[in-house]
Amino acid sequence: LDPARPAVLVSLGTANTGAGADFLRATAEAFAGLPARAVIADPGGVLGAVPPNVLVRPSVPQLPLLARVDAVLCHAGHNTVCEALWHGLPLVVAPIRDDQPIVAAQVVAAGAGIRLRFGRANRERIVTALEEVLTEPSYRRAAEAVAASFRAGGGSAAAAGHLEQLALESLLPET
Repeated sequence: LDPARPAVLVSLGTANTGAGADFLRATAEAFAGLPARAVIADPGGVLGAVPPNVLVRPSVPQLPLLARVDAVLCHAGHNTVCEALWHGLPLVVAPIRDDQPIVAAQVVAAGAGIRLRFGRANRERIVTALEEVLTEPSYRRAAEAVAASFRAGGGSAAAAGHLEQLALESLLPET
């Protein structure tokens, strides 16, 4: 990735291949009008020709890539959102189903991103949202604040300690 140009990871997860075809096409078209580069995960192979600033792969090494991009456009899947926020990256979220609208609402409430309606997302709306998160510093600052809160939580070691404590407490007789 060219470090002189902003880069965006685009992923709809692995369970949304069929539903995501039109969205991925609109997203690829959106990058024709943006100075940013895109890396699009397209597990269903729905994208044909794309602008020269768009790289399409069936799968991407998401965690290493997050260390090198400037923003994420995704379906508001819990893993993708948490991994992006861990890296302090602003998001454009377009929830599709299940808990994704709730996760998207939390991203917006934290100030770390913008929500698009998945079924109404088109080239123009995607361009507008991406330009906003890439150029308005408040989104990155909010994402970095969430990242700091994640780190302050202690990570997997703290989680394991809490689980051990719960297990021990469940073994104690009730008094």
